[in-house]
Amino acid sequence: MRRKIITIALAALMAASAGISAKAEAIPIQRRPVTITHMSVSAVPASPSVKKTAYQNEKIISKAGSKTEKEERKDEKPISTSPLIEVGLISGSELRLAGASDFNAKAGGKTIGKYKTGSVVVLTRKGSNVYVNGKKAGREVLFAPARNVPGFLVKGNKYRGDMKAIPSSWGNGITLINVLPMEDYLKGVVPSEIVPSWRMDAIKAQAVAARTYATYHRNGYRSSGYDVTDDTRTQVYRGFSAETAATNRAVSETAGEVVTYAGKPIDALFHSSGGGFTENSENVWGSVIPYLRGVKEESSTYLMTPWKKTMTMASFTKSLENAGYKIGDLKSIKLSHLKKGEANHSSDRGISGRVKSVVFVGKKGRATVSGERLQRLYGLDSTLFDISAKGKELTITGYGYGHGLGLSQWGAEAMAEKHGDGKNYYKTILSHYFTGTKIEKIY
Repeated sequence: MRRKIITIALAALMAASAGISAKAEAIPIQRRPVTITHMSVSAVPASPSVKKTAYQNEKIISKAGSKTEKEERKDEKPISTSPLIEVGLISGSELRLAGASDFNAKAGGKTIGKYKTGSVVVLTRKGSNVYVNGKKAGREVLFAPARNVPGFLVKGNKYRGDMKAIPSSWGNGITLINVLPMEDYLKGVVPSEIVPSWRMDAIKAQAVAARTYATYHRNGYRSSGYDVTDDTRTQVYRGFSAETAATNRAVSETAGEVVTYAGKPIDALFHSSGGGFTENSENVWGSVIPYLRGVKEESSTYLMTPWKKTMTMASFTKSLENAGYKIGDLKSIKLSHLKKGEANHSSDRGISGRVKSVVFVGKKGRATVSGERLQRLYGLDSTLFDISAKGKELTITGYGYGHGLGLSQWGAEAMAEKHGDGKNYYKTILSHYFTGTKIEKIY
């Protein structure tokens, strides 16, 4: 591979005077030029612990309008074929559940209470039993709305479905779980993970990906008493309060559809922006997943707009030192040049150009640091970056947001904007980002 060597001269610093405070000691008295060498270096193992990153860094804010009870009733159509999913909402030593409609409470198959709209029940625990308003109820209590409307308020959000209270699997607290049909759950996920004002094909692609992800990860938190969480550990879910007409339509018109590979639902990872090219799974997880292959994205201004992180050379090396990389004053950085929006084939980068490793050479030694570690150390939006130095400053210029595996949400919007028909083009988007897959209706 052709090597590109860029040398950036750093001006020599004047000798420190006797009156300089101790805080200035991190600044070297004299510094030699730092050389950034764009070359191949041996890769370091990727971390297998990377989680899906939910939609982030959105500059467009869309708010779902509030709905009247009449509109809520109009929306309610029980989905008999949709499987139930259990979402862990909150845990604590004392929880409060408010009724947005009349509701009932059952324990051990018997009704133990009936409550009017606006009622608030206090949930506590003694031993292995749940207590409702100070009275022993049993090991599990199920609260159900008296009518088929979003019936409960928790954490400032209104929710469809039932609420289940159980003793937490750790400590002495209570866990509150939202139990509802998968399709109703997705109505609260999709607008929380994507921009509701986007093209319909992009929203539908997100709806199918979210359904597939939830199907694949059901029982993922079963030891805690539920299937999924309501945050970025799985998928962000804000219940009925997040719903919009556009996202509900996307869920409804793709009902029961999932992405499959070899006849089985896939782990449908998604992220905010691929930055022009998505990544192979082995370069993030360390293992080859056949449907998580890096692909080139549709060109768009947002996907190729860079983000930057600039810092002093002294603060950069100090952070490295604090992380255990005691290399002294920085002399050179060895990293192959990034090819934006193209396949990269250097050993220190993944196929997308995301950094696997960087070699830093200092006066006291050298260190190989993974791109993921650098991302954590310096709060970078992704590992798709280049490094440059000028004078006493170092700049990291990068692209994309998130881990780069699977569906790129901004990439989906770019494809929908240029080619979408509002009907079935979402399937093309999904098959582009999930290699060798099919869209199948499973219920």
